[in-house]
Amino acid sequence: MDWQFGSFQSYSFPSASYDRPEKPRQHGLTEIRGPYFSVMGPTYLEDILESQGNFVDVLKFSGGTFSLMPKEKVKRITALAHKHGISVNSGG
Repeated sequence: MDWQFGSFQSYSFPSASYDRPEKPRQHGLTEIRGPYFSVMGPTYLEDILESQGNFVDVLKFSGGTFSLMPKEKVKRITALAHKHGISVNSGG
């Protein structure tokens, strides 16, 4: 292990951005899932996308959770994903 205190690199293998095309990507896609067993509202998702959004290509609403959420929350989450160039998948 190559971990160093104060360093962003913890292992010697290439980072997730290594040899990866810019968005919109046709291969090497990364999908995150949420909300699922934990609550993922617009504020939580925004924090994730502000720091890691360049690595995310698809947001999947897992297990039909979108059907249990207020319509306005689903719209806000979807708009936030689209703002970061992220497609939204309702599952399947």
